[in-house]
Amino acid sequence: MSKTYKSLVADLTLARICRSPPRPTWNYTSTSNAPVKEASVKDRIHALFAPIRHSLTDDYTDASGKTFGLNQLPRWREPLKGKVLIVDIDTREPNGNNEMLNPNPMNWENLQMGGGQLVSGAIMGHYLYSQIHEYDYAFFQAHRMEGYHDTWILPGALRQLIEADKYQWIITMDADVTITHPEVPLEWLLNHWGATNNTSILMPIDQKVFDNDIINSVDSKGFTVLNTGVVVIQNLPYTKDILDAWIECPHEGRYQGCGQWKDKWSHEQRVFSEYIRYDFNPQGDNIIAIPCDDAMGYPNMMNEYQGMILNDCNGNFFRHHTLNKAKAKQSLDVSIMQLLTQLIHSSFFDQKEYLWYKEPA
Repeated sequence: MSKTYKSLVADLTLARICRSPPRPTWNYTSTSNAPVKEASVKDRIHALFAPIRHSLTDDYTDASGKTFGLNQLPRWREPLKGKVLIVDIDTREPNGNNEMLNPNPMNWENLQMGGGQLVSGAIMGHYLYSQIHEYDYAFFQAHRMEGYHDTWILPGALRQLIEADKYQWIITMDADVTITHPEVPLEWLLNHWGATNNTSILMPIDQKVFDNDIINSVDSKGFTVLNTGVVVIQNLPYTKDILDAWIECPHEGRYQGCGQWKDKWSHEQRVFSEYIRYDFNPQGDNIIAIPCDDAMGYPNMMNEYQGMILNDCNGNFFRHHTLNKAKAKQSLDVSIMQLLTQLIHSSFFDQKEYLWYKEPA
């Protein structure tokens, strides 16, 4: 008995569905007998995320539909690649069980957000970001400084890194900071934040925290401090002057009373906001304050800490989990899965002709 029209259509549709989508053909002619070098993991990651890597000059719209624009005509138009260093600076050595410098396999499900495992989670997210955009990455393990809180390693480490004169831009993040949208390059963020050729340092405005009957995130002039959880520096002679003054401050050669911040909260962060930012911003763009909503807090943090957190900062591009470090793992889960969701959705949709079978009515 002959097939009906509908059954013929169904057969043809299934045949199309089962047919592999067309694949690009690669023509390679070797000019020598040397073996072809296999692509590095970095090359593969860069290529994998190429379809969703955001441009340097277009507005950015996230998955929720929120659009972020540029605050200037795009100054940074070409990928900086190896001119950028992503660096994690810490005194801890993450070589214990389930940590990055341990040769044994890591178990993500059991990763704890404390100690070397918190550092390991940070390395994982920050290193991935560097690979996506072909930036360099380094883990800088610094020595503890006698008489100083451990956070004081920051300005000295940055001074050493910039002295090497290898990078145009260096960005460092605390271990409890995750990158919200890893497909967004630093060059776009520099355009978004209005960085110029004069800009030495960018830091986010801190959250307003009400604790012990005071707002403890303001300086002596009543202005909200800048938070050193995310620091972006440009390799300029003036940047070295800023870092030198920051490092020297507790010795009180220039700033009387600065020595109290060696171990008094908030240490090097308070010193930068109390002294440095007022004396080293003659052109107004030498030091740029990143909006709190872009690089502090995380969604719903203000509700979680009602009465303590006084401004709603959602970590649009960097989520800083100052009061709840356990949330850092969840934020990294979300950012990586959103990255993969975009990639898989893009791939699936492009091949829907071959992957979607709709049964005839």
